[in-house]
Formats: sequence, structure tokens, C-alpha cells
Amino acid sequence: MQDNAPAHRARITNQFLYENNIPVLHPWPPYSPDLNPIEHLWDLLDRRVRMRQPQPQTLLQLERALHEEWDNIPQQAVQRLIGSMRRRCQAVILSRGHHTRY
Repeated sequence: MQDNAPAHRARITNQFLYENNIPVLHPWPPYSPDLNPIEHLWDLLDRRVRMRQPQPQTLLQLERALHEEWDNIPQQAVQRLIGSMRRRCQAVILSRGHHTRY
């Protein structure tokens, strides 16, 4: 599952995927990159790190904070994202690929 970012469309990326027998969803709706559940996990991780007090001040502190917050994301949050995929995909199909709130 990829959005339409230029790096994902690059010839070398497509070649790697092909040579390693990695299937991808095609065509990807151009206005629906938020279907990918990892994007929502990155957002959750970002919000968790930004709420930390005190804020990380160095790269090492940021790295530690990211690892700690990633490890502390409840598995239930991940399961909710996975469980929402059918609804999200149906919404994209109904909207013919245009962005909509899920």
C-alpha cells in the first residue's frame, strides 16, 4: 500500500518491488493516501512525543522518546486501525477515490 509520493513511483522503487515479488495495490486513489494505517500510527506517535514534558532537546532524547512512545502505543489502537480498513476502503470506492472523512 503506497500513496502517490514521487519516491513511491520511482523506477528503482517499482523495480525493487517487482524483483522481490512484493505486491502493491494499483491503481492507488490519488486523494486517499490516508488509507494506509501506518500514516495514522505515525500521527499518533507524533502527538504522543509532542505531549511529553519536557520536550526532547537533543536527537538522542528524541530518539529515546520515539522508541518509548512507540512501545507504549496500545495494541488496541493498532487493532482499531486494522479493523477500520474495510470501512475505509468502502468509503473510497463509494467516493470514486476522492478524499472523504472516514
